[in-house]
Amino acid sequence: MIELANLNPYNLELVDYKIIKLGNNLPPHSSSMFEYLIGSNGIFARAVRPGLEVIIPVELFTASIRGLEPIEPLVRLTPGRIPQQILIQMWKESCIAALAEPPLEITFHIHHVQEQWQLVIPEQTQSSGQCRATEYGLDSSYINATVEVHSHNRMAAFFSGADDADEGGFRIFAVLGKVTESSAEIICRVGVYRQFWHVPADWIFELPSFIVDVTVGGEKDDLISNFYSCSVAPSLLDDPIEL
Repeated sequence: MIELANLNPYNLELVDYKIIKLGNNLPPHSSSMFEYLIGSNGIFARAVRPGLEVIIPVELFTASIRGLEPIEPLVRLTPGRIPQQILIQMWKESCIAALAEPPLEITFHIHHVQEQWQLVIPEQTQSSGQCRATEYGLDSSYINATVEVHSHNRMAAFFSGADDADEGGFRIFAVLGKVTESSAEIICRVGVYRQFWHVPADWIFELPSFIVDVTVGGEKDDLISNFYSCSVAPSLLDDPIEL
């Protein structure tokens, strides 16, 4: 695990680039946003924040590059996965929002606080097709969230084009869907400044039996190895977004 306290933020590049030569270990993380790692098997993005360290694929090579080390993807949460109680609480609040008239979406933030996970329901705007925190300052719940979750009221769990536009920065993103049915749904991805990688939900959460991970098989067609970048600018629209 990278110790952020040992790094002077004033000496860091915003984005760094590192070639991992054969026989070398990964060098220390040394950027304030993220860094690209180039190995024999592809290009990866690495980012670190309190509670979360990731290495996600950006482009996998069809042929191995000689003289470089292969790089393994990584998602490491400290102090471990999000407890089941937090996920169940988000599901309960999502049910209440979905049963409103009209049905509403709701957003949640999970913070890393003193080596524990803490659920926050931020002040937000809500509608049937979107939900968005209203505070974005440096000390806001949004900025300090390691994991961001929102519901799709009675609809399926998926990442929409509106989600791609909204979900910038570096954190874990998840969507809860079909929350009023006997088997609710969840889908998860890592986001590193609009570079996304779908990951199994049980890498992130302790899953109760009634919440089904649709990242694996199901209607999402096995997106475990799906990764992509989004060039859409952040959406700060006040109008409802049609999904």
